Amino acid sequence: MKVAKIILPWLLFGFANLQSAPVGWNKVDTKDGVTVYEKKTGDFLAFRGEGQIIAPIGKLLYVIEDPIHWHKWIENLDKGRVLEKKGPFHKVFYQSFDSPFPAADRDIVYEAKTRREADTGKVFVEMKSVQHPKAPKTVGVRVHLKYTRYEITPLSGGKLHVVLETLSDPGGSLPNFLVNWAQQDYPVKLFQGLRMQVKKPYAKLAPLPPAK
Repeated sequence: MKVAKIILPWLLFGFANLQSAPVGWNKVDTKDGVTVYEKKTGDFLAFRGEGQIIAPIGKLLYVIEDPIHWHKWIENLDKGRVLEKKGPFHKVFYQSFDSPFPAADRDIVYEAKTRREADTGKVFVEMKSVQHPKAPKTVGVRVHLKYTRYEITPLSGGKLHVVLETLSDPGGSLPNFLVNWAQQDYPVKLFQGLRMQVKKPYAKLAPLPPAK
């Protein structure tokens, strides 16, 4: 089995040169143009990643919601698919992940909703765990994704300022300190993966949600 870094569906980005942390967040590190923050929430840490990606918004949205190529950039992914397309901007997904021995493998069922602000042009992708009748039996332990939220802002020069905030309870017997350590490493690796994948030939232009 692979050494698991995180068991989450994804998400992150923004300006790495900000001088002060967002209100309520503590800066952890800056690496490869990605600034990582953390915030204590109960027994776990919520994480925030900020950085930049050069791509049209549509290509980034396509990569995030394309299960065929998830294995190319999501660490430790075993399987993933769409369970239901409730609308063009509302889908339910399933992912399963390998975990290091002796930890049980993990999986997750979550919905993703995408919306766009009329006044700012920002696009938001908001994810959370849900129950679904088409979800398979868990491979070991089902992760509870409390939330993952992408805030994507178009900049000049074809750049995107992306901010991700995420909080998850992986369940099972994993020590909290190990879970939190793994999540701290997640934003940087996710940025790196997304930056590569938006340049691939398969990355199409997904439609943007109507501005509201």
